[in-house]
Amino acid sequence: MKQKTKTTIEYIINIFSFLILGIMLLIGPNITLGLFHIITSLSLIIIGLLLTIKNIIKFKKINNIFISLVLILIGIFFYADKYRLLVIFPVAFSFYIILISLIKLSTFIIYKRGNYKGFYVLFFTMIIDFVFALLIINHPVNSIAYLTIVMGIYLIFISIQYMMDFFYVYHTYNNKNRQFRWTVPKILTVFLPFNIAEAINKNLNEPVTEVKMTNKKVSGKVDMEVLIAVKNSNIGKFGHGEIVFDNLVYSYGSYDEESKRFFGTVGDGTIFTAEKEKYLDFCTRHSGKTFFSFGITLTDNQKERVKKRLKQIMDDTYRWMPPSEVDPKGDFQDYGSCLYRETKATFYKFNDKNKYRLYYALWNNCVKLIDDILGSTGSSLLALNGVITPGTYYYFLDDKFRTPNSNIIRKQIIVNGDTFTQKKK
Repeated sequence: MKQKTKTTIEYIINIFSFLILGIMLLIGPNITLGLFHIITSLSLIIIGLLLTIKNIIKFKKINNIFISLVLILIGIFFYADKYRLLVIFPVAFSFYIILISLIKLSTFIIYKRGNYKGFYVLFFTMIIDFVFALLIINHPVNSIAYLTIVMGIYLIFISIQYMMDFFYVYHTYNNKNRQFRWTVPKILTVFLPFNIAEAINKNLNEPVTEVKMTNKKVSGKVDMEVLIAVKNSNIGKFGHGEIVFDNLVYSYGSYDEESKRFFGTVGDGTIFTAEKEKYLDFCTRHSGKTFFSFGITLTDNQKERVKKRLKQIMDDTYRWMPPSEVDPKGDFQDYGSCLYRETKATFYKFNDKNKYRLYYALWNNCVKLIDDILGSTGSSLLALNGVITPGTYYYFLDDKFRTPNSNIIRKQIIVNGDTFTQKKK
């Protein structure tokens, strides 16, 4: 299990690939889209033909042959008229915007009912998003020209981001402020940790306690960890994020069962602290979770800033006790009660004016708190549209782990009680 770090060649390829494609979309959209149409259509036809021949030779099921023939027909259908293919993208983009606007609307309604202030900006941006999406759906062909400009600018900014990363890697400097960062669309990373965990579980034939993968030289020790946990359940596939600092796990969520509503996506914001080893042991036995742990080394100044931010967060809480702590003799099976019985975790709720008082899985979620704490060190992750998922954070942390000279120096995969360790040498 080896994980490669980024090389100079990879950075250069990424920089110029995104830059050239972005410029081509801006100055020659018709030629670029024409090439895209031909390449995509012919690729579908060729892949369909190859799969058809392969399925016939190997006497595969009729369903497999049917699917390969459908690919050929789709390729021919798109090749006959390039706008048939190109119209798909503005329509898909508009539905993505509508999805984001619906999340904003639900967030506004939930927080308005909770008497939160400052969410009217969210409401107005939701209206703008929704109107923009409707205009694209009503005129998808006319929208192609505008979207190519947006996509061209977006790709150029991605190229600039790679340039900044390259400069950071080979000209190391200390930056105390958070950097603006362009990220991939959230929808592409939602189930990323779970899919990786599934692949690992399927390929584990025997217990392995530790695998060391050495890629690059770094100095320092792990001062803080970010845990991304997934499990095989409807909600668990989205993942959950936690911080480990001074051997204590800080986990934000909705752990008061009585406060939960909307299928568990909304509830009183609750944070607990627990000893790391006890917590990981509990999660393995109780929930069968798979953890991705990213170890981060910090400067003395960064450690002090993390301590300060954690203190600020915890100072605005009050003690809350799960049912099993209130009545130790009771047979309570909710998650908070089970966690307390086995780890003696300490639970807290947030004061009324605190932004974390109300937990909402689609907005004010576990990763928002992690990003808040990690942000005090100068981490460069920007939540576009205000939505961060555990999958998004996994993508960001894994990318930083593969980046030379980054302060993420270790990655562990903890599954079935075994730990797989990747280190930079």
